[in-house]
Amino acid sequence: MNIPVTKKTIARLALISVGSFSLISLLPTMGNESSPRLDTVPALLAAAVLGLLIYHAADRRRHLLQKINLELNKLRRVYHLSKNLSDVDSQRYRGWFTELHGNLYAYMMGFAERDFSKYEESNKDFRALSYHIYKVPDLRSNKEESLYDELLRTIAIVAESRQQIKEAKESRLSAYSWLVVLLLVMNVVVTAWLSTGYSLTSVVAAGAVLTSFFFAVDLLWEVDTLASERYEIAKRYVDNIGRIELRRRDEEK
Repeated sequence: MNIPVTKKTIARLALISVGSFSLISLLPTMGNESSPRLDTVPALLAAAVLGLLIYHAADRRRHLLQKINLELNKLRRVYHLSKNLSDVDSQRYRGWFTELHGNLYAYMMGFAERDFSKYEESNKDFRALSYHIYKVPDLRSNKEESLYDELLRTIAIVAESRQQIKEAKESRLSAYSWLVVLLLVMNVVVTAWLSTGYSLTSVVAAGAVLTSFFFAVDLLWEVDTLASERYEIAKRYVDNIGRIELRRRDEEK
């Protein structure tokens, strides 16, 4: 999982570490060195559940990013197919291609004003793009029909990938799942506190246990919500314009 590490993330993890050790240090000691630890079973159960949920969230994130890459790839193909179609008869297709290029630009540039959490707000721009493709002038040759058929298939793949992106984006962990996670971690916190003895070693060990579980919960939150990646993902759409324009300039040389 190539999750970006930001200053905000580092500060949050540092706060979790300080808070965990402070919590276990400030609470009155309840256990003793000879008593069996009460947090072993709750910790194992919480670790298993967290591991499973992180795996599920990471798999959903991987699927989501794959579909985003597919959409961007096919959007570039939409441009090049329509460009090739307009080159067949530039006089007849000039107006159609110019407007299509504007719609494609508006769709991707719209992500400069929103992060990925507002992906659904791009629906209007995508409809304008896809509907305009259907307004193609009369096709007069087999080459034009072949290019247009491929263009229709490509925009259909884009539409399908957008639907899959929306479904993956909406399939986050439910409120019930988060409630279970929080209750399991709180169970670990309470049992670790009840098992902590008077020695410094026992306090440090309990603090490390709590820190580890809070780190795992934070990781789950990051992977499930894409909190640190929303702007970076949206930037991919804006950067895609540059890739299209770069290839366009290379073709004109």
